[in-house]
Amino acid sequence: MPRQLIPILIFFKLFFSLLIFYIYEVYLGWNMFKYPDFYTSYNNCSVEPYTNILYSKFFCSLSVFEGDLSFDSTFFISTAALINMLMLIGYFNLFEKYLNNNGKYLLIAFFVLHPYMNIYFFRFYTDLFGALGLFLIIFYKLKNININIIFILLALILMNFRNGLIPVFLLYGAWELIAHYKRNNYRLLIFSALLILFSVVSYLPALEFSLKFASINQDINFFDKLFLNIIFLFGYRETTGISREIFILNHWTDIIIFITSFCLLTIHIFGLFGTIKFLILKHKVSLIVIFSYIFLPLLSIAHMRYLIPLMPILLFGFSFLFFGKKNNQTN
Repeated sequence: MPRQLIPILIFFKLFFSLLIFYIYEVYLGWNMFKYPDFYTSYNNCSVEPYTNILYSKFFCSLSVFEGDLSFDSTFFISTAALINMLMLIGYFNLFEKYLNNNGKYLLIAFFVLHPYMNIYFFRFYTDLFGALGLFLIIFYKLKNININIIFILLALILMNFRNGLIPVFLLYGAWELIAHYKRNNYRLLIFSALLILFSVVSYLPALEFSLKFASINQDINFFDKLFLNIIFLFGYRETTGISREIFILNHWTDIIIFITSFCLLTIHIFGLFGTIKFLILKHKVSLIVIFSYIFLPLLSIAHMRYLIPLMPILLFGFSFLFFGKKNNQTN
């Protein structure tokens, strides 16, 4: 069954992602690859980068050989599509054994049809590395692989491509450190301590930026801000999260976006509960640290772009909530 569904996933994911691309770029005339932060934060090679350092260094290094770079180049589009496709296949292979047949079909449908995942399917943004970091942790944990030198090196690289991963790896290292301390496993204690150390070191260059980011919307009542940020994060796009106005229905496209956002909000919230249920039932509670990825946006400014790395997990959580195998004893 799983192997038969993979070609279906690949074909229809490409079909619907290309369809979204056509609608945005050709029919609506919107630029899918517009990334204002790129030229101000990542491609200004004359100054030292202050966030996502390796991401910036990567583009500056390439520009030496290729000249001015653009996100709509064939190289970046195909690379982003390949990475995203491999991650979806990897997630499906990890999760399918916990779902009955209806759950597997639903998860494939979610992966294929999710509009926001399709919009970002061809985008080589920093969120792509955030998604890789979360996949790394989940892969190791569900496969019962302990932290090793490969994990630490990959974590170090990914944290510096996407600084949002720093609290995730920091907390995961701390959790594993406590767990292995109780078992007197000194080798794994050292690996866990190294992961914590590299997380702290990676945070130091981004400290000033993170403090500035955390101060966004600080004049708004904390609980009002948190409530709205949860809504924006789990269901609304960037323009809504910035303007903080949900009910803007001036055009027929606004109505479609509003309905879609409400549906995504519902799916993602149910997916959160389903994911937590899965982690408790399968004794993988340490994976709760992956949600620290969205901690800082929830305290400042939030929209669905920050949720993208978590979306495959939440979609599985929704599927598991309603179609999880009742008799599955896999840990």
